[in-house]
Amino acid sequence: MRKNINKIVGLTLCIGMLTGCAQTPESSLVKPKGSKAEDAYTEAEGVDMVKEDSSENTKDKNTAVRTTIRDLLNAPETYKSQTTDDSAKLVVNTDATVEIPDVEKISAISVTPAEVTQDLLDRITDAFFSEAKLYTSDSYYTQTKDEIKKTLDELKEDVANGNLDPYNYGTDEDGNYIYDIYGEIEMYEQEYESAPETKTLVEGRPVAGSQETENGTAENEFSGVAQMPDGTEYFYKTSSYGSDTLSVKIRKTAKSGGEKLPVDTTWSEYTSSSEGEKPTEESIGVSLDEAKKMVQEKVDEMGITDLQFSDWSYALCNNLEEDNSLSNLGSGYAIYYTRTINGVPITQTMADGGALEDMDSTMETWSYESLYFFVDKDGIESMSYSNPYTIGETKTENLNFLPFSEIMKTYEKMMVVTNADNMEYEKSRVYDIDRIVLGYARIYEPSTDPHTGLLVPVWDFFGSRKVEGDYDGNSYSDITDYPSWSFLTINAVDGSIIDRDLGY
Repeated sequence: MRKNINKIVGLTLCIGMLTGCAQTPESSLVKPKGSKAEDAYTEAEGVDMVKEDSSENTKDKNTAVRTTIRDLLNAPETYKSQTTDDSAKLVVNTDATVEIPDVEKISAISVTPAEVTQDLLDRITDAFFSEAKLYTSDSYYTQTKDEIKKTLDELKEDVANGNLDPYNYGTDEDGNYIYDIYGEIEMYEQEYESAPETKTLVEGRPVAGSQETENGTAENEFSGVAQMPDGTEYFYKTSSYGSDTLSVKIRKTAKSGGEKLPVDTTWSEYTSSSEGEKPTEESIGVSLDEAKKMVQEKVDEMGITDLQFSDWSYALCNNLEEDNSLSNLGSGYAIYYTRTINGVPITQTMADGGALEDMDSTMETWSYESLYFFVDKDGIESMSYSNPYTIGETKTENLNFLPFSEIMKTYEKMMVVTNADNMEYEKSRVYDIDRIVLGYARIYEPSTDPHTGLLVPVWDFFGSRKVEGDYDGNSYSDITDYPSWSFLTINAVDGSIIDRDLGY
């Protein structure tokens, strides 16, 4: 288990280095993006909402016609272009639908973290586990003397057989084993001395506010295992830590009847590079409508009324094997919820927000509001809910937007600028953008106020990216086509570039 955790941590660090710590490109397009920029969000001038209808069948020649945001921006239903850099190694193909809310105005709205109340935690707990026995993780995962002795005997047998690398960690640059089997044996021998003869399960539930732990530090966290009457088990964790004002994670760990799932079981969106065939309704064994209904029932039970279904994608359940390969365990749907305000949704992306600009930063950060589920034929397999918002006052009622044509000029320029460094190391990088979406994003100024944000309209660009290059003497090709990965985010009001991972 420790070996696989190390693999996952390594992968996460690599991804983080390529995203959250990326530097904002030097450009005249980089402008103030948080609360300091509120002066840029000006009221749009009045628009004549009466247009003449020239239809011969219309008796009244002066008919009131809605002027929508699409009309005001002179934005088309679709957009097509191609952009390249000077070397022609970077190509940005755009053949996209242009998705714009059918509204007449969009506002800039203040937002803060919602209070984490006991009522909220109880509603979530009861929605999933009203019939379950809910035990604390500390008591459930406590190893008895017999369990520790079994592990010790296996490790000592490995040593006796000359197998000093039983988990195939390999060696470091000096030829030393990365896995210290003698240190592991010493650790387990120490744990054995204080381990109980039998396991005593302790029931528990999430409690709002900070609680004192055994070592005296105050934390707002609950970690437990829920045992359902049919033998199904779920890992359940609530916490308020780091960039999360609230994080709720629920994940199935045992099937009906008690059959344990592999420790490294993970659900993720299906992409063309996923291990396993693309799911279908037939292969999943449940329709999308049925899956959405199951999820909506849970959302209703949790009493989360301010978020609505926003998007979905196919999903795969995989397990990380000993040789670092992924084995497919099943398929299902990823179902996303987001907030819609006055007809304008917060655009769903895979970014969490709340990242740090560099690894040495001590700045307090705040991640985005998020609610999503993974569902298969057996029901809800996983749920994540984090950072609920409280919607505050409207800062600007009717925002003044940049024209669509100007946004596209910025997009085509900045796709080249933001990818310039990568082209020094790659043979080619080709983007195929098929969705351009106008919606809300939350931005903030963590250096001055980490818990006050602003909902502003932004343009996001979705599609796929294919990279070809050489690494360590070997050629490689990589395709990234996660449905919710936005390759660029542009503030619709001032044209500034927003880093989705940083949140500003």
